[in-house]
Amino acid sequence: MKIKKLKIENLRGLSDVHFDFDQSTNVIVGPNAIGKTTVLEAIRLVKGLLMPRYFQEGQQVLVSLGAMSAHPQLNNYVDYSSLARDESIAIKITVSIELNADEINFLSSAKQQLSLEVLKGQMGKNDDQNQLALTQYLSSKEGQERLLKTTVEIEKNISKLTPPCTLPIQLTIDPQSGNIRGANQLNQTMIILLERRHPPHQALFSYFPADRAFPTGETNVQIGSAEATNQIQSHLGQAATKYQRLKQTIVNNLLLSGIDQNELQKDFSLVLGKLLPGKELVGISVTPVGTLKVSIREMSSGKVFDIDGMSSGEKGLILTFMLLYRTLAAGGIALLDEPELHLNPAVCKNIISFISDEIIKKNDIQVLLCTHSGEILGSAFDREDCTIHHLRSHNDATKIYEKDNHEVFSALNRLGTSAADSLFSQGNIFVEGDHDALLLEDGFYDFVAGYKITSLGGRSGIEKEILTLQNAEKKGDLDKLNCFIFDLDRMPTTIISSSLVKVLQWDRYCLENYLIGRKELYDELSELSAPDIGSRGTFENKLKDIALQQLNEVVAKEVYAENSPESAGLRSKDIEGKAFSEMAEILSGRLGTLKSEIQEFDNSKWKRDFISECKKRHSELLPVWNDSWIKLASGKRLIDDLYKEYTINLSKLVLKRKLAKRINADKTEDWTLVKSKILDALGST
Repeated sequence: MKIKKLKIENLRGLSDVHFDFDQSTNVIVGPNAIGKTTVLEAIRLVKGLLMPRYFQEGQQVLVSLGAMSAHPQLNNYVDYSSLARDESIAIKITVSIELNADEINFLSSAKQQLSLEVLKGQMGKNDDQNQLALTQYLSSKEGQERLLKTTVEIEKNISKLTPPCTLPIQLTIDPQSGNIRGANQLNQTMIILLERRHPPHQALFSYFPADRAFPTGETNVQIGSAEATNQIQSHLGQAATKYQRLKQTIVNNLLLSGIDQNELQKDFSLVLGKLLPGKELVGISVTPVGTLKVSIREMSSGKVFDIDGMSSGEKGLILTFMLLYRTLAAGGIALLDEPELHLNPAVCKNIISFISDEIIKKNDIQVLLCTHSGEILGSAFDREDCTIHHLRSHNDATKIYEKDNHEVFSALNRLGTSAADSLFSQGNIFVEGDHDALLLEDGFYDFVAGYKITSLGGRSGIEKEILTLQNAEKKGDLDKLNCFIFDLDRMPTTIISSSLVKVLQWDRYCLENYLIGRKELYDELSELSAPDIGSRGTFENKLKDIALQQLNEVVAKEVYAENSPESAGLRSKDIEGKAFSEMAEILSGRLGTLKSEIQEFDNSKWKRDFISECKKRHSELLPVWNDSWIKLASGKRLIDDLYKEYTINLSKLVLKRKLAKRINADKTEDWTLVKSKILDALGST
């Protein structure tokens, strides 16, 4: 049995989403509070209300969702507002379930039982599920004729089933009439019968909620009919109780599953060895005071302790995978919500491979898993037998990382951002400097919160990745904003922003230039008691003088570039995509030109011309720099030079962060300017 399709309309935070589940492992990711758990609850709701294994299953699911009271006097009322996104329209959930050949063969051999179940449903006898429910009615001629007619119709429908076949199941909850109904009674009944053929400790549907609460101390362990009832209800109707049944589950495996302690030891060794190495099961015993003890040994130290002494994450892992391994029947469906809770990342990396290799392949299980774990997501991306579904909004669920998305995530990976980072955020912000990410978060947190900020450590090669993402955007493969923030560095970029790939280049040399407002910098250094800082006026003049010293270097670079022989260096464009013969032609031509220029080189004349040209260029640029030095000088270099001029007992990074926080607190003109640029790039208001 497999769920192939799921469509959810108007359930809690989801208005209209649909999923295609085409693999055994299906991972659902998305932002916080977007509705991932609601996807699993939708399946649980359909199962409990339309295909209950026992009469109270639907009621228990509604109670757990806060839509019905557990009190007998109040359980005839359903709080529709706790379920619906829009209380004026109906909730609709459609599930397409695929049956295999074995399941169809079973239904063909159980036509009489299927007829009785359908007839009981038509007669409203679902609350009485034993074989005596229709005794009096079937004793009448009318009952016998109706059963015969029902059997004939069922035989006709069953004969049309050829494996693999898909059964559509649709749940509608109508707020106007108050009706809760399905669309096809026979399809629903077939699923009911398929599950009821299994013993109490096995199920076709099992839900593992994220809210895990393990009891401490001794717990009652029982056997018999009461325990069988508790076991059945823990699969789906009262799913949270499975976490209170760790020791009981272990005992059930020994008593009900037909296994001995050696097999149980293998189960524990499998889970512990693959996911929690360094621990092993010692055995099950009763202590001198009469309590049940499941003993675990720490292999490195030899210490033996009760399983209660393990962390909640470790106990959850053991219980979850033992239940998956032992209590899900062949062809079963597991709904796992955030299995990574209370676990370290190293363990999370192995969860998907363990599920796929040890659970699914051995028992043909289908897993639908919701997660926030980047480790789980990353390992799922690397497997061909897993699909990832990105729940982006209340009406948008997209299957991702197919071939047409590979280029996008490869580009993001080269930029230092994983697919998990991208999916779990509003988008990506890429900054150039090593300190820029921290400075943006310190000074402009309200505007960049929710975005993954990655430092590129430089600008080399980044333009190529921008173009890669923009090409992916044109194909429709990009669904989140990626904003690249560059320093000016006296090298304006020619790349133009697109809708989802933004390029923000500061109109000053670098981000630090917005932090060195003379007032803010003087106030910060004064509070730090920097010696010899002098008066505000003296400091501001000194700051300008230090900045203007950079003009000499700028002029020298420009003049030298214009008057020096061509460099013999190798450029990427000289060799990229070219044959050796083409490369040789280009490079030999450059070397020949360089040789000719050097032979004619006049050392004395070149020095006179260089000095003369530098002075001329300096006099042309000085008036501009006098007015705009705070934009044109390198802010990074200026802060470095300040440390040479004054004794500042603080690291440069800490000083920059304090300046970012100060301009934020004072809401300076420079802060407002940067804010407007960021908001414009991110499309915010």
